[in-house]
Formats: sequence, C-alpha cells, structure tokens
Amino acid sequence: MSEEREIIPVSLPKGLVEEIDELVKRRIFSSRSEALRYGARLVVLFEKGIHKLAEDYAYEMIKERLERREKGVSRH
Repeated sequence: MSEEREIIPVSLPKGLVEEIDELVKRRIFSSRSEALRYGARLVVLFEKGIHKLAEDYAYEMIKERLERREKGVSRH
C-alpha cells in the first residue's frame, strides 16, 4: 500500500528534535519522518473532532509498535 508523498520543510525547537531522536534511538520509530507522520495523523484526527477515533487509532498504533518491538521488527 504505497501512498504518494510530498516533502515539506519544517522547523522544530531543538529540544523537540532531541526528543524525537531519542524515540528513534529507542526504536519506537524507524526515523524522524515516521515519528512526524504519526504525530501529523493524530493532529488531523483531533482537529477534525474525531477524538474517539483518534484515541482508538493511537491505541492501535502504540499496540502495534509494542508488538513489533517485542518481536524485534522495525517498520520503515
């Protein structure tokens, strides 16, 4: 399931970048881009007023990540 992507420049506070890098280092995310895509999806869901769906989505994504981490698999 490939989706066309667009590259966008973004600037973030240094501390936030360090936090994202730590998540990548801990293999929660495979890259900065993956972490930012994850966050962007959550923001869009919240802003659309789909709070319950966003919570369910976040729960499922976290659950999936934990399962992959337990298996030692990283998705790029």
